[in-house]
Amino acid sequence: MPEEYQRCLTGLNQVLKTCWYIVNKPNTDDKTKLQATAIIIDSYKFIMDLTTNGVVITAAIKYVTQKDRTGRHFAKDRREGRSNRRR
Repeated sequence: MPEEYQRCLTGLNQVLKTCWYIVNKPNTDDKTKLQATAIIIDSYKFIMDLTTNGVVITAAIKYVTQKDRTGRHFAKDRREGRSNRRR
């Protein structure tokens, strides 16, 4: 999952680089500059979504992984006749 985020961010950064090149090129017409600017704005929105939602997804994956480990330990203890309950 983190690799997909990195790939998306790399692609969006490449789009930004290309669009900024188009916007800053002296002989670019106004219509093309406006289209490139709109893509730049959308790209920044996507980057913000990826970075803020990425933190949430990473935390969720960590939580599920921890619970999975805890569940495996609990199942192993039950198979071995041990109980996690306090007496």
